[in-house]
Amino acid sequence: MSKLRDRAEREIGPRLIVAASTVTAPARAAAAARRATGRSGRLELYFGFDDPASAFAVIDLKARLQGRKVIFDLLPVVERGIKDDPALERKRIYGVVDGRRLGRRIGLTLSRSEPLEPQQTAFLASWVASAPRGSALTRFCAEACRRIWFESDGPIEQARYVELWRECFGSAPVADVEAVRANEKQMSSRGPYETPAAYIGGRWFFAQDRSAQIADWLDELGWRVK
Repeated sequence: MSKLRDRAEREIGPRLIVAASTVTAPARAAAAARRATGRSGRLELYFGFDDPASAFAVIDLKARLQGRKVIFDLLPVVERGIKDDPALERKRIYGVVDGRRLGRRIGLTLSRSEPLEPQQTAFLASWVASAPRGSALTRFCAEACRRIWFESDGPIEQARYVELWRECFGSAPVADVEAVRANEKQMSSRGPYETPAAYIGGRWFFAQDRSAQIADWLDELGWRVK
C-alpha cells in the first residue's frame, strides 16, 4: 500500500498539477487579452425564474460581482431538464426544500411552500432574454427573484413586474419568446441541462452551490478591481 501511495505522490500528483495548469493557462491568457483591449469579463448564468435555486444564484452572484469587472450575462430559460423525466415533480418539490437552505445562506427566508410551473414565470424570461445587459437588467432580475421566492406566495401578478421593469428601465417590457428559445438551445448544446448553470472562463459551475468557487475563479482570471 505504501508503494502505491508513494507512486501517487511522486507521479500522479504532479501530473494533476500540470494538467490543471494546462487547463487554466489558456483561460488566464484569454482574460488578459480581454483586459488589454479594454473589455470586461463575462459571467453567463442560465437560470429560471420558476426555480428557487436560480433565484438564490442570481441574488448571491449579483452581490459577489461587486468589485469585479465582469458583465453579468443573465440568460433566462423556461424549458430545460431531461425530457419526460418521471422524477420531475419530486425534483420541483425538493427544489423548494433546498431553496430554504440556500436562502438562509444570504439571510433570506423562502416565502413559498409549493413549486411553480415554468409557464407561470415565462413572461419574465421573454422580457429579459433580449434586453440589454447591464445594471438595470441585473437589478430587475435580482429584485424579481427576491419578490417571487422570498417576498410573496400564490399567483404571480404580471402587473407588479411591469411596474418593476418601468422602475429599472423607464419603459415598458417587450416580450421575445424566440430569444428564450435561443437561450435554451445554447444551454443544451453546450452541455448543462438544468438550472442554475454558470459559465466563466471555460468552466461550468452548478451556481447554487459553487458561488464562492466562481468568485475565486474570477479572481484567478484577474477580474477583481484593484
